[in-house]
Amino acid sequence: MDWDPVTHYKEVAVAERYDRERFSSLPGRVFNALEKHNMRKAFRAVPRDQTVLDLPCGTGRFSEVLLEEGFKVIGIDISQAMLEVAKRKLERFGPRFETRVADVRELARMESQRYDVALCARVLMHFPLEEQISFLRSVAELTRRQVVFTQSLSTPYQRLRRRIKRLLGNQPPAGYPITEAELKTLLAGAGLKEVGRLRPMPLVTEAIYVIAERV
Repeated sequence: MDWDPVTHYKEVAVAERYDRERFSSLPGRVFNALEKHNMRKAFRAVPRDQTVLDLPCGTGRFSEVLLEEGFKVIGIDISQAMLEVAKRKLERFGPRFETRVADVRELARMESQRYDVALCARVLMHFPLEEQISFLRSVAELTRRQVVFTQSLSTPYQRLRRRIKRLLGNQPPAGYPITEAELKTLLAGAGLKEVGRLRPMPLVTEAIYVIAERV
């Protein structure tokens, strides 16, 4: 990887153009709609009176989905710039949406309060497995029971698809997709067990949505 995701998203210019660059094209709009649809499905069984931690919140794309579903959401991100975009977008939800600038690993060490549910979307695939475990374990420590997280699944088909994309000059979307065996390692290291999974359009996307509970 030739960029650092931790510092990259702290830049104001990056935050301001994030949604436009990724989701304004036709493929981007389709992908965005697909992700939001599956996020609703992943939270279908969660009572609407619960509070969801969205970390990292980014520009609030998934927070918006959860707020529309009736949840209270606390958006946490290491980037003040990304959270400023989220606050502007989601102002209409009033006090049901709060934000905090924090590193989840530091927050887990300092925070005594535990929350109902956590969403950890589109971040783990940016880091090697050991860092994924550390991050997801911190997320789990902030919750009473359930964590929903996304990852990119590495299968023989997807590895072939990645090689073809590289030959065509395309950049793979995830730096560190994981195999089924690595997913088990990730869950065990985070103190979680898988209780459900969504696997939308496996022929065209590596994405999986894992519903997990604390062990």
